[in-house]
Amino acid sequence: MKECRQEAKIAVAILQPSLPDERDEERLTRVEGLAAEGAEADLLLLPELWRVGYADFSTYKGKAETLSGETLVFLRKVARGAGAYLLGGSLIEKADGHLYNTAVLLDRNGEIAGIYRKSHLLNYRSQERTILTPGERCTVVATPLGNMGIAVCYDLRFPELFREMSAAGAEIFLVPAAWPSVRLEAWEILCRARAVENQAYIVACNATGKGLLGHSMVVDPWGVKIASLGRREGVLHTELDLAALRRFREEFPVWRER
Repeated sequence: MKECRQEAKIAVAILQPSLPDERDEERLTRVEGLAAEGAEADLLLLPELWRVGYADFSTYKGKAETLSGETLVFLRKVARGAGAYLLGGSLIEKADGHLYNTAVLLDRNGEIAGIYRKSHLLNYRSQERTILTPGERCTVVATPLGNMGIAVCYDLRFPELFREMSAAGAEIFLVPAAWPSVRLEAWEILCRARAVENQAYIVACNATGKGLLGHSMVVDPWGVKIASLGRREGVLHTELDLAALRRFREEFPVWRER
């Protein structure tokens, strides 16, 4: 993967919406309002399937879109308006006769910088694996903010994916999720473990409401949770220090010694 010039510090804003039963226009307005609160950041994140609703499996087919559909048009507008990179959560993508749970990273101009199709699909009390097709490759995107790897929710339980991204140069893992409220301990442990194992930042964005956990968080390469939002709707602001991460990797090169 080709390196690019990178900034030492990154301002991050995690957008954690509540997802009540509401009209689509209300949902979009809710997200626009949160994005406005995070507009000073370099990088914005949204949670998994924030527009569709993760557990609304019967609607997946009807709400599936191409990557030129309404959701991407909306997200491009948000990225341009904020002048920030935007990991737009995920959407149900239709392509080549299949449906995917797809996360898209947009640059400051609203152009697609990276695409990841969720590779681990949940079967436990979920219809995701029945309806969707898994992605087949990891995604690491070289940006001026750092090298970003993308995973989605259930992927957190599979360290091999994160190791593959780390080997491809990832310094920051972006993880949109629809993590359930009953599994807080697993959410925190897995986020911290993936960060420690790979000496990388984890920026994990979850929604709240309708059985969702919230607790969006940022974990540093030492495994320390440096920011967390709890269960309320809101925007989590923090800063990533890439220079410190790189010094740590040079001084204690676990990631090279595996």
